[in-house]
Amino acid sequence: MYSLSLMLFVPATILLIVSGLYLSIKSKWMQIFKLPLAISLIFKKSNNSKFSSIAALCTVIGGNLGVGNISGTAIAIKSGGPGFILWMIIVIVITSIIKYVTCYLSISTKVQQNGKVFGGPVVYLQHAFKSQKASLVFAVIMIICSFTIGNLVQVNSLSIPMHLINKPPIIIGLLMVGIFLMLTTLQIKSITKIISSLVPVMTISYILLSIIVLYKFNHNIIPSFKLIFENFISWHSITFGTISAFIIETFHIIQVGTFRGIFATDIGLGLEGTVHASVEHNKQDKISFNRQQSLIALISPFIVVLITFITTMILLVTNVWYDTNLESTNMCIAAFKTALHSQYINYILITIMFCFSFTTIFTWFFCSKNIILYTFKNNHYIKLWTIFFIAIIPIGSICRVQFLWDIADLAISLTIIMNTIGILMLIHKYKDIFAHTDILK
Repeated sequence: MYSLSLMLFVPATILLIVSGLYLSIKSKWMQIFKLPLAISLIFKKSNNSKFSSIAALCTVIGGNLGVGNISGTAIAIKSGGPGFILWMIIVIVITSIIKYVTCYLSISTKVQQNGKVFGGPVVYLQHAFKSQKASLVFAVIMIICSFTIGNLVQVNSLSIPMHLINKPPIIIGLLMVGIFLMLTTLQIKSITKIISSLVPVMTISYILLSIIVLYKFNHNIIPSFKLIFENFISWHSITFGTISAFIIETFHIIQVGTFRGIFATDIGLGLEGTVHASVEHNKQDKISFNRQQSLIALISPFIVVLITFITTMILLVTNVWYDTNLESTNMCIAAFKTALHSQYINYILITIMFCFSFTTIFTWFFCSKNIILYTFKNNHYIKLWTIFFIAIIPIGSICRVQFLWDIADLAISLTIIMNTIGILMLIHKYKDIFAHTDILK
């Protein structure tokens, strides 16, 4: 299974990066130069009663900022060294334009079905491939992603540090089930208010704690930057080894950074399209609304870059990344404990990570529910999916997830390939996709 997923993930990654580079050039690097405009748009007043732009952005950020972005950073730095973070940033900057395009196509092709609006790759891929079977295939793949990387893997990463507070791992799974059961009793308006409040609070809390750590270890900040740039390419292989060793080791660093960038941001999976297509546009001009939502979708990958970079710096300045006995979530918690000696720090960090995990699981549940309802057109399937999705949450806290990761890798690769090809097939029909964004100022 692992070799099959790797065989698919490499071409999927190459396709994503090449497409990102093509779209970046075509858009004149919109994701960089229009980012300030995108940020300003989220502060515009909205009359949306159910699902606003800020709610959509927070839902997408919540989906991207899983606990895996913390534990995954520790795994990446162990595997690829400190230099992985620069390659990760490069890959995210190049490919983030795909989020804009995905969102634009999703809103342009969204449809109404039984009074509910649906959009995203599940809709526009049937236009790209001129077949409803494309929607069905995409739906099945996304369902697999939802209960693996969007559910079980999240809970598993969160359960790893539970021994630090002397609690069994199953507790975290049962707590998550309880919260999701309560959510099923709420209206979507109430849920989005919770998410819109929770995401900024958890993100800012993590950043503030990180700033304290960096302040206490400020003498190691410059050496850590130096370490990152020294390990950007495997220079020591040239000095002490051979050209072949240099190529192999440098390729490994690039591979780790690239894979982490894609996993961290969910670029190519189409979550942002499904979410932003649910935003009501009221009386606003449809084209302006489309461009506005698509620009806002550009923000989330850069939030991920910020969180991942800060996490990398914390692991470096505290020197915990050298400790061979620490891995994954435990390494990150050890880094904070090195600087923050409070007896409550374990509880604070696990609470923040719980929020990261919860928002990711919610976003995947929200998207998968929409995809299932659009594809199978029956509320009965939604009820079954809800029961299944919530029931398996505790399993993630006690099971071994390597097999789940292999399945998730395979599903993610197929999704990226299918969605990216679909985007490239459709984009020529929308010649003004990158035009006239200045009118939104």
